[in-house]
Amino acid sequence: MIKRKLILIMENKPGALVRVIGLFHQRGYNIENLHVDVVEDFAPYKSIEDKLNTKFEPNQISRLTIQTTVSDILMRQILRQLNRLIDVIAVSNEEATYFKGVLLDENLL
Repeated sequence: MIKRKLILIMENKPGALVRVIGLFHQRGYNIENLHVDVVEDFAPYKSIEDKLNTKFEPNQISRLTIQTTVSDILMRQILRQLNRLIDVIAVSNEEATYFKGVLLDENLL
C-alpha cells in the first residue's frame, strides 16, 4: 500500500461531495485527508474547457484533493469509478488524468 493523492475537478452542486465520499465508503477505502476549494479562477484548468468544449463560470467548479493509501490496482479502480460519477469533470493522480470517461496519458491537474 502506497500513500496516494487524488485531485478531482467537479461541478459545485449540492450532494456532489457526498457522492464521492460515498464511493469511498461503499468500497471500504479510507480517506486520510480531504480538502475542497471553490475554483474562482479557472485559467489553470483551461485545458479542461478546451477538451470538453465548454466554458465554466466562476464558482461553478470545485477542486477536491483526497489523500488515501491504496495499492496500484485499487488506485486504477478508484480513478475509473470516480470518473463515472456525474458531477466529476476530471480526476487525476500522479500518473494519469481522466476527463469524463477519456483517459489521457499526461497528468494535467
